[in-house]
Amino acid sequence: MKTFTLLAISGISLCAAPVVKAQKAESPWTFGVKAGINASTFNVDTHSTPGNTDGTIGFNGGVTVEYALRKGFFLSSGLEFTTKGADNRVFNYPAYYLSEEGESFLTTGFSKDSRRFKYLQVPLTIGYKIPVSKDVNVTFNAGAYFAYGIDAKGTYETWTKTLNTDGTTNTSYEKTKDSKSGDTDYGLIGGLGIEYKKFSLNANYELGLRELSTGKNSYTGGDFSTWKNRNAVFSIGYKF
Repeated sequence: MKTFTLLAISGISLCAAPVVKAQKAESPWTFGVKAGINASTFNVDTHSTPGNTDGTIGFNGGVTVEYALRKGFFLSSGLEFTTKGADNRVFNYPAYYLSEEGESFLTTGFSKDSRRFKYLQVPLTIGYKIPVSKDVNVTFNAGAYFAYGIDAKGTYETWTKTLNTDGTTNTSYEKTKDSKSGDTDYGLIGGLGIEYKKFSLNANYELGLRELSTGKNSYTGGDFSTWKNRNAVFSIGYKF
């Protein structure tokens, strides 16, 4: 009787093992890692003041999680470290001034506001996979992101040139720095990718919706401009 019981238990275990393995393999959860580069800039409202915004190159990296839905749809999220920023140059209109002594002079110049941000970011998107072959899928995704600022730095520089009535010129240069942490950012995100077995190549675009601030030289609420993040993200991922 004991021998029969042992044989029965062994048989049930052998039959159950493939089922357990299959259930584990069919888990809807997939975890992974990613790393890549950012090409970020700002959407700037300069209040009709002529200027130019130069983007910067940053990087991103973190962990990913994906939950498979039905018919090729999936939810995707994770936690990543990402850097963003831009340089905004504003050209000042030439202006005439009259001193207390009654002398007139002409002044002109430009300013440069550089901003650099570091975030811990959580994206949440819904996606769709299109099988191309047994090992290759094309993916599309769209959703939103929330980012917590862990560091922000700003450098504000001004160059001024003054032309006096006697023909002489004076030039001046000022530079101030400020820093701030704890600012949040949020916005929309969308993109596409290619999966090959456990590897993926992704391109996304982030459309920031929050006006940004790093300190006393902030354009938010100031006389110059308001800024919002714009970021193109290129990354390589691996799923376990």
